[in-house]
Amino acid sequence: MNRLLDRFDHFLIDLDGVVYVGEEATPRAAELLRLLRQEGKSRLFITNDPRHTSREYAEKLNRLGIPAAADEFLTAGRAAALYLQQEGSRESVYVVGSEGLRREIEAVGGAILRGAAGIEAKTVVVGGHPDFHYEELKVATLAIRKGAAFIATNRDANFPMPDGLWPGTGPVVAAIEVATGVKPIVVGKPEKRIFQIALDLFPRRGRSVMIGDRLDSDILGGRRAGLSTILVLSGCTTEEDARKGPIRPDHIVPNLSALLGPLPN
Repeated sequence: MNRLLDRFDHFLIDLDGVVYVGEEATPRAAELLRLLRQEGKSRLFITNDPRHTSREYAEKLNRLGIPAAADEFLTAGRAAALYLQQEGSRESVYVVGSEGLRREIEAVGGAILRGAAGIEAKTVVVGGHPDFHYEELKVATLAIRKGAAFIATNRDANFPMPDGLWPGTGPVVAAIEVATGVKPIVVGKPEKRIFQIALDLFPRRGRSVMIGDRLDSDILGGRRAGLSTILVLSGCTTEEDARKGPIRPDHIVPNLSALLGPLPN
């Protein structure tokens, strides 16, 4: 049987809407991801969700019956931390985001400023989180208006949950952008920065593919990086969206289980 997964050697795989929705794995995701390991194919989970660390994501997949190690994950939060490290911008950072995002920045030597002290930060890093508060908006706005660099982990408008689409990082970034009149440097998908980091983790030879559920981040970013792309319909995007939109994936499948079957027509 000629399977879709046989066309590729290295797999970049989004998480929300692809591997799971909320706390439930998508159909046969565990089987497919175990099989990639067994067949010696490279896999890297690449997510724009900055709320958690790589270790926390690995723990979640293991709870869902999907064996995974922390070094198989590249989050937008981790990518933002590496960007700060590369730019030498770690000395005073104010974070609008979760403790997981702060830990990623601290892991590369970043000095985190908290509370009102953040007004003096040289860099503001923004990632969506459920405890976003006006005080964060105020401090970030004042710091950026004083000259701090404005870094966004991503611009995703939403992410899929069992009861519908929840607000993502994009709305938080937009609030700060409106308040400051400053456009951020975006690190996550679809920007090249995160894909460059990801592809450097794979062997030079072989065929790579990006699997995701969002046209505007996963598929657009994969295409910009020169990758083949597979859109799954288990998350944010409908087949009608995919057929009518300007961003065209190479393959459209219902969910990850389709990679186990014969090539789609």
